[in-house]
Amino acid sequence: MLSVVAAAACLGWSGTTVRHTAWTAVAFFPPDFARQVRVHHERFDAGIQRGLAAPPAWRAGSPGSLPQALEAQVLRCANDLRKPVPLADLVEEVGFLAVLVLDANDPLAVAHGDAREAAYSAAYESYVDSILDRVQLIYYGQDQDLLARGSVGATIDAALARSDALYPFVGQEFYRTGSLRDWQTLDDRSVAFGVAAVSLSRGLTDLANFVNFVWLQGGGLAATPRPTPLGHVGPTVTRTLSGGFPDRGSGKGAPALPPSKIQLPPP
Repeated sequence: MLSVVAAAACLGWSGTTVRHTAWTAVAFFPPDFARQVRVHHERFDAGIQRGLAAPPAWRAGSPGSLPQALEAQVLRCANDLRKPVPLADLVEEVGFLAVLVLDANDPLAVAHGDAREAAYSAAYESYVDSILDRVQLIYYGQDQDLLARGSVGATIDAALARSDALYPFVGQEFYRTGSLRDWQTLDDRSVAFGVAAVSLSRGLTDLANFVNFVWLQGGGLAATPRPTPLGHVGPTVTRTLSGGFPDRGSGKGAPALPPSKIQLPPP
């Protein structure tokens, strides 16, 4: 149990980051349900707060039970819609779901193999909070395996695998000089920025897809797929926020170090 508590204490996303990403994802919910979220916004926030206060084991990868907690919450939301429960209640449960989805896309919540993690996890959380107004959150499009075939477990496994693959790069970036770096020395060309941007965007996409899946289980219609340019191969990519490198307007973000040679896996 102590190892689970320690793992859950090392999260990459603060409550501020989780709420920001969850609300950004609402734009990609089924329109009818998105309207319910906006009407019952206090219940959505209440669900997020419940998720943030969930037991440590629910918010951590192995030895925690995050995969099981996430799958159970997806199925609970789908069952609640079929009962049906008041839509305000469902909105709150989706807020709770949002936290678990973003935990599954948080490398520091999923993996715990770096003995130095406790030294930089709080710093990484502060860094991610500081870039929210600059990072471009991306919606990668609908997951047809989930929406058409109900592959809830496979979607969760894919999120955990991505987070596990990205996890080592956070520690490598914090110790790239040979010792622990101050998070305020990280610029927006750093690997830390890239890991956050990809992970949060994937979390946004997974949340939107899970909510579309839930809505379909109740007989609703999924959100209309975003248009894809003719000849495009791969997932639909939609930018949801303006921003990017801070030197395009903010005057910040000059590189503190030579370009990193760390090679990230594809998003």
